[in-house]
Amino acid sequence: MRVVAAFLTLALLACGAEKKDRPVSEPGEKLYAMRGIVLSRSAEDNSLKIDHEAIPGFMEAMTMDYPVRGAKVGSLPADRSRIETKLHVTERSYWITDVKAVR
Repeated sequence: MRVVAAFLTLALLACGAEKKDRPVSEPGEKLYAMRGIVLSRSAEDNSLKIDHEAIPGFMEAMTMDYPVRGAKVGSLPADRSRIETKLHVTERSYWITDVKAVR
C-alpha cells in the first residue's frame, strides 16, 4: 500500500510541475526582425497570433501563431497593436522575443 501511495504522490507532483522556461536564444539560431499586428494571444501556450509583413530573405507576409520566450503574453502590447519583434529560427523550432509596440 505504501508503494502505491508513493507512486501516486510522485505522479501528482510530476503532473503539477511547471515546464521550465526555455532559453531566449539557442545555438545555431537565425534572427530576423519582424513587424506586424497582434491579432490575439493564448496565455495557455504563451503565444501571439500575428499578421506580419514579409520578412526579407525568409518568409512572405502571413498570419501565424508565434510562441513567446522571455515574457508572458499578458504583459505584451494589447491585441490590435502594431509591433516589432525578433523572430528566432532553428532547424526544429521558432519563437519571438522583445515584442514592442510601435506607431
